[in-house]
Amino acid sequence: RCRGGGHLGRRCQAIQRMRLVFLLIVTLFAWGADAFAGLFSSRHHTSRHRHHRRWRHHDITELRAEPMAVLVGGLLTAGAAASWWASGSEQRDKKAKYAEWEAKEQAYRDERRRLAYIEPRDVWSEADLRPYDGSKDEDGPILLAVKGDVFNVGYKGRQFYGPGAEYAIMAGRDATRFLAKNSLEEESEEDLKVPLNVAERANLEVWYFTINNKYEKVGALENYDPGSADL
Repeated sequence: RCRGGGHLGRRCQAIQRMRLVFLLIVTLFAWGADAFAGLFSSRHHTSRHRHHRRWRHHDITELRAEPMAVLVGGLLTAGAAASWWASGSEQRDKKAKYAEWEAKEQAYRDERRRLAYIEPRDVWSEADLRPYDGSKDEDGPILLAVKGDVFNVGYKGRQFYGPGAEYAIMAGRDATRFLAKNSLEEESEEDLKVPLNVAERANLEVWYFTINNKYEKVGALENYDPGSADL
C-alpha cells in the first residue's frame, strides 16, 4: 500500500498500476493457452471416432474458433488497458507537475508579499515616505501618496515604481501632480504654485480609481489640502 504524497507516493501508485496491467495480460494469455490446450485435446479425442466424420469436422471448427477469439479478445483488451494506463499516467503526471509549479509560484508570491509589507499608520509625512522609494531594499515596501492617501505599491507594482522602472520618480513621495499632469518630469517652484486645472483634476480621478483598487492603502498624507486636487 502506498502511503504519503509527493513524488514517492505518485511513483508507488504508478508501479501498482503497472503490476495490475501486467497481471491482466498474464491472466489473458493463460486463458488463451488453456483454450488451445483444449483444442489439441479435442482433436485427439475426435480422431478416435472416425465414423463420426461430420460431427468431428463440426466440433473441430467450433473449438478452433473459440480459443482464437478468446486469445485475440484478450490481446485487444490488454492492449486497450495498457494504452489507457499510459494515457492516464501521462495526464496525471502533467497535473502533478502543474500542481507542483502552482504551489511554488504561490509560495513565491506569499514571500514577496511578506517582504513588501509595512505596518499601516494613521498619518505619514512626506519625510516619512522618502526612505521607501525602493532603492534601499529591493524586496521591501514602496510608498507613494495620491490625493492625500498613502499606498504601498511594493508588492504588486514594483515593476512600475521600483528603481529604474517607468514611474520610479513617483516613489517615496506625493505623486499627485505627476499623475494629474501625466508627467514624469520635475516641476519648477513656479510651476508648483499653479493650481491643477479641471482636465488635470479629472485625469487624476482616473488614476486614483486605478491605484485605490489595486494597491494597499496604509494611511493618510499629513497636511494634505483636498482643495488642491479635488474636482
